[in-house]
This record gives sequence, C-alpha cells and structure tokens, in this order.
Amino acid sequence: MEVASPLTLPALAGLFFVASVFLYSRSLATWQSRSRRLPLPPGPKPLPIIGNMFDWPTRNQWRALRDMSTQYGDILHFKVLGQHMVVLGSPEAMFELLEKRSAHTSDRQQVPLINLTEMSVNLSVMPYGQWWRRHKRAFWQHFHPGAIPTYQPIQRSAAHRFLNKLLKTPSKLREHIRLSVTFSAAVVKVVFGLDVADDGDEIMTIVEDALEWIGETFTPGKYLIDVLPILQHVPTWFPGATVQRLIVKWRSTVVRLKEEPYRRVKAAMARNDAPDSMVSQLITDMVSDGDDLSSKEAETIIKNVATVAVEGASDTMFSTVQTIFVAMSLYPEVQKKAQAELDAVVGRNRLPEFEDRHALVYVNAVIKEAMRWHNVLPFVVPHSTIEDDEYRGYFIPAGTVLIPNISAYMHDPTVYKDPDVFRPERFIHDGKLDFSTAPDPAKFIFGFGRRICPGRYFAENGLFINVASALHVFDITPPVDEKGQVIKISPQTTDGLLCYPTDCRCTIKPRSAQAERLIQEAQLLH
Repeated sequence: MEVASPLTLPALAGLFFVASVFLYSRSLATWQSRSRRLPLPPGPKPLPIIGNMFDWPTRNQWRALRDMSTQYGDILHFKVLGQHMVVLGSPEAMFELLEKRSAHTSDRQQVPLINLTEMSVNLSVMPYGQWWRRHKRAFWQHFHPGAIPTYQPIQRSAAHRFLNKLLKTPSKLREHIRLSVTFSAAVVKVVFGLDVADDGDEIMTIVEDALEWIGETFTPGKYLIDVLPILQHVPTWFPGATVQRLIVKWRSTVVRLKEEPYRRVKAAMARNDAPDSMVSQLITDMVSDGDDLSSKEAETIIKNVATVAVEGASDTMFSTVQTIFVAMSLYPEVQKKAQAELDAVVGRNRLPEFEDRHALVYVNAVIKEAMRWHNVLPFVVPHSTIEDDEYRGYFIPAGTVLIPNISAYMHDPTVYKDPDVFRPERFIHDGKLDFSTAPDPAKFIFGFGRRICPGRYFAENGLFINVASALHVFDITPPVDEKGQVIKISPQTTDGLLCYPTDCRCTIKPRSAQAERLIQEAQLLH
C-alpha cells in the first residue's frame, strides 16, 4: 500500500495563502455589505494592524487635531488597533451627530481602566441604557434649575470660607481651591448634609484622595492597558507593573468615597438626627415608594449618584477658578472693569449675593470668557455610536468614538476674534450679555444631547458666587520672587481629557481695609 507523502512547506504556505485570501475576501464582502460601499470619513492613512496609532497626538491634542482638520475636513477619521474614532471639528457636525442623532450617539466607550478603578460608578461614563437612565433621573431631580436656589446658602457660605482662606494664606491659592474645604465642602454639604472641618477632616481627605488622580482615568489611551486589555491580568508583584499597582490604590479611593459618606448618612438616619441632604432624601424616597431599603441595586444607584456629584462639581470649580485668577493677573484692565461694576452694583459695604447676578453683566462675561479661554474638558466626554450610521456620504460604524473638538472651536478666529486674548467684552452688546456674534461657551463645554452635564446649573451658580466675591475684595496681580521682581506666567494648560492651568501663581491682597473687614465679618456669620 502506498503511503501518502507529508505536506511540504510550499504546500502549507499555499494552503495558508488560500485561507488568508478566503478570509480577507469574506471580511471585505461583509464590510461592503454593512457599509453599503460608503467610504469612511477622511483622515491619515492607517498602517496594517496598528492603524493610526502613531498619527494620534500625545501632546497639545486639540491643537494638533485642529491642524489635521484643516487638511482633511471637519470630520476626521482615525482607526487605532481596530477602534474607529471620528473627531468633530465644527459645530454643525457636533450638533447634527450629538444632538439631532442623540438616540444613536449617546453611548460611551468602555475602556479597562475605568472599570478597574471603579470609575464605572460615574454616570458620565456609563453605557447608554436603562441603568444610566435610572442614575440620571435620580441626579436630575436634585440638580434641575428649580432645585438650585435651595443650595445657594451653602454655596455662599463656602465662598466666604474661600475668601477667608485667601486672606490668611494667599500664596496657597491652588490648595485652597482643590485641597481646602471651600468648593468641595459645598457639594459635600449638599449631597451628604455633612459639615467638614477647616483642617484634617476625614471626609475631605477621602474626597481629595479620589479627586487627585481622576484625570488619569478620563484620558483614554494614556496607559497601554487601555489599548491592550490583557495587561489587566498582570499581577501587581510583576516587575514593571506600575499601573497595576496604581489601579489598586485608585480603586480604593473611589470605594472609600462611595461607601464612607453614605454609611455616615445612613447611620445618622437610623438615629433620627440626619440633616437634610440629597442622599437622605433619596433614601427616604425609596421608603415612601415602597422600595426595599436593603435593595443592593437601589443603594448602589444612590451611592453612585452621590459620588459623581462630588467629583463633577469639584473638578469644574478647580479648573475654571484657577483660570480666572490667572486671567486677572495677566489682564489688569479686565479686573478693574469687573471691580468697577461690583462697586457700582454691590457697593463697598457688603459682599455680592446671588440676587446681584443679573446686574453684574461684566462679571458674568468674565466667567463665560474663562470657560472659552481654557476649557476644562477640551473634548467634553467623547460619545460612542450605538449602531451603523451615515453622515455626509461617509460610513460611521457602530462603536465609533465621536470626539467633539470643543477647544478648537472655542479658539476659532473666525468665530472668536483674537481667541488667545482674554476679552469678556466679546459677549457684551448694548450693556447686556449677547451671544449673537460670539456663541455662548456654555452651549458647548457642558456636553451635548442626552449626555449633557446634569450638574451644569449648580456649577455655574458656584462659579458666580466665588468669582464675584473674590473680585469684590481682592486685587490680583502677577506673582513676584523673593527680590520683588515680577514672575512671568505663561497661560498654559495641562494635556488630557481634563485640563488645568499649569501655573496659577499670583499675588492676592485685600483691596482695602473695608474689604478685609467684610471677609472677617462674613466668616463670623458662619
């Protein structure tokens, strides 16, 4: 009997080639059927397998992507390791895809780092669906415009504490904004009903620890683990597993923020001495609605909503207030105009109130300009498509990450003249706020469609009372060295999804003895 000869190397190579051609042809036919032979949006030519990995900018992202858009157009396509991404460079594209088609573009990309660090509790990054809707509903019922006036006394008190901190140690501006009990304390009081001490408070330590690194998680692709998810299985003891060890630390801070304040509120309710708060009201609502208080799902929603409220409000204040102090030190003429308006509307014998807001046109324009000049979220939080779509004759596959380049639009010289200049007057016409020639930044920086930030009204209220109060009582000038020489500050921001001024040093002094008395008297009332 004749024995069949074994396959030779050339024969194996031939079989491999035939199989590869078959699989490629099948994949191509499937893609053409799915895309209806429509092309993908224009963009840099991808390499095999890795795609546009080396085309995606790692520094000054919004500027680099803006420059690419001048070459390829206002919808710019990338593909990195199989992940489709489309950068939206014009308001037309942003509103069409993220507003008008929000039913199909409201998902979020799920990357390993978010889940591994427990940041999946944040409704801003949750997948679109019923679970997200339940969270947003719970959040919105406590932060809709009608609910905001209830929180004004708490925000006013926090602003006054901020003034007192600056009066005592003006050189610690950044610490007072982030690490003191000013802005975060207001939202902790609103959410949990907890009063925090000026120094060494355990709850504030928990908040500060969780907020310290949050920008790391919200910068997709910064860490290789997001690109190669298999790395999440590398043990922490393995040499070079720095990110894996950091994940353990980061996760613990989020878990503490999620669990400890909630535990305190629930314990206080059991003793019948819990102050009114968002969390206590949500728990009470569950009881009145007949929900089981021990329900793990219901409690999880309350904890998650409370966590995101603290995180979101604190980050907005942290970045924008720093930006305003930098701008005032660099643009003294703007500061003088704001202070002149405050003196005329408020007078020298009291601090600003929320009731003054509509009359303080220039102060409001300063806040709007700060939002435009340095965006906290240059790309807001990117959306993701739920199903295949077509736009302008281009195919946009399901799962495509949609990235609105907000900062590029906020610095478009055809929209905002001299965009790198801090000029609040661009929003004022005939003595009123007017966005007919320069669009309102708030329509962009808080996001789009169904994923628009539900805490935006609370954030804007907090910005107003803190900025108006600080400008009313302090003169803000450039920093000086030990010899009294002026230190030149360059108005730059960090890179990433969350951006902060790189240097907010300035000199802060009371405008007068009367201004100093106002600060001290306000602190005594709290």
